[in-house]
Amino acid sequence: MTLRELDRGQRAIITAVDVRDPKLRDKLHARGLLPGTEVRVLQPGDPLVVAVDHSRWALNGQEAARIQVERLTPRQRRGLLARLLRREAA
Repeated sequence: MTLRELDRGQRAIITAVDVRDPKLRDKLHARGLLPGTEVRVLQPGDPLVVAVDHSRWALNGQEAARIQVERLTPRQRRGLLARLLRREAA
């Protein structure tokens, strides 16, 4: 599934960024759009607006289509948060 396919409010973890152009890859990485990062769709469409940490970024449809994601359910998100908190406590 790609970032472009998500609906408003859905959260996902980036699993891959399929970009061969070094400038575009650097731009996405500078925005925090890396594998393992959680994103939330604020506005679907073209441009697509996502939240990454405390930032908001707009991506055109072609850029969003190159970012592979795994959608997070609320239950998965709670489990992920619990694991992160356990790591920090250790």
